[in-house]
Amino acid sequence: MVSQKITEISVTPISAYYPHEIGRNARNTGHGISGIEWLVRAKTEGGIEGLTIANAFLSNLGGNSVEELMKLLREVFLGIRINDLLEISDGRVVKPKPNPGRAFRQNGWMSILAYDLAGRELGVSAIELLGGKVRDRVPAYDTTLYFQDLRNPDNLNDGIASVVDEAKEAHSLGWRQMKIKVGRGGRWMSPASGAQRDADVVNSIREAVGPETILYVDANFGYKNRLDLLEFFIKETLPANLGWLEEMIPPSLAEYKELRRMQERLGSNALLVCGEVDRDPISYVYMDMAEEGVFDGYQPDIVSQGFSRWKQIEDQLSGTKIVSQPHCFGNGNFGTRAALIYGASCEGFISLEDERIAPNVYEEDEFKFKNGTYEVADAAGLGLNVDEEIFQRKYSHNEERIVT
Repeated sequence: MVSQKITEISVTPISAYYPHEIGRNARNTGHGISGIEWLVRAKTEGGIEGLTIANAFLSNLGGNSVEELMKLLREVFLGIRINDLLEISDGRVVKPKPNPGRAFRQNGWMSILAYDLAGRELGVSAIELLGGKVRDRVPAYDTTLYFQDLRNPDNLNDGIASVVDEAKEAHSLGWRQMKIKVGRGGRWMSPASGAQRDADVVNSIREAVGPETILYVDANFGYKNRLDLLEFFIKETLPANLGWLEEMIPPSLAEYKELRRMQERLGSNALLVCGEVDRDPISYVYMDMAEEGVFDGYQPDIVSQGFSRWKQIEDQLSGTKIVSQPHCFGNGNFGTRAALIYGASCEGFISLEDERIAPNVYEEDEFKFKNGTYEVADAAGLGLNVDEEIFQRKYSHNEERIVT
């Protein structure tokens, strides 16, 4: 059978609404009520459609334009046959083909489109192309608990009730894992007051959601140069039994060794996870840290790095004890599906970072969320399809399209 040729590509901004306003973290001033999914649709002459998003290309970090994006998509995909994108053997992707592979190295999000198209043409899930399913359900955590106490400073109890109420709401909707932003003293409060507020928020949430809910924390480097206050925070939150400590300090072999010693001294069993900011993984500092075993989970973004790059990352980490824990915030509903697919195929995967984006442009399907996990449905490619009626009614007026 002759592989199908890609004859049409479009790019459309899709609104992605959070379950509530997202406040500050240790670094930025807040995300507001919504983000954007820069939806890329690639269609073939025979009607196959694959999807990805180009958020990484059009982000503030990238600084690129839609015109540049369309030019890149034309060069890499338009007029190309699906089987010219990936080298597949025994039902598994071995590596990208040379020409697209060069583009994927700089734009990993493109490789997800290639996996989606290949899976749909072959009639298999992208999970199979990634190596096969290792779990039937993928755990997920609510990642929306930011510094709401600083957004609503007039509330009782220093505004802590604002964060606690959102955690209680998430728990009532079935979330059994949550990540709490900490690091207030890095920018928005004095260091000591910020560390105390961090601890008070974490312990208050633990009391509200009970002992069975897994709690993670993420400081976005808010404890930089303050290992003394980090020790205070870890000690104060020991009763909360945290699942992991994320990016408490910037990457440093020496300081992570000290952080490990600190945990041992205090009796903390929390995992140490980091690497969200590693834009060209695996950089030397993270590889040095991985080889020394001073952290536990590695976090480059699932969409910006893409499936092909993440498989390379896993190969590089194979001689270590580090597990895969991809970052996913800012990728909307598409990112949730991409992380779910990858998590279903990855043995060491811990939990999917979920923004809990409201339904927007995709059809409802069988990848259902219940009691803290997503069901892994049997579907070709990513199993994610655009609801054409919604797309035409709400989003098509902003669509940019190129054809052969």
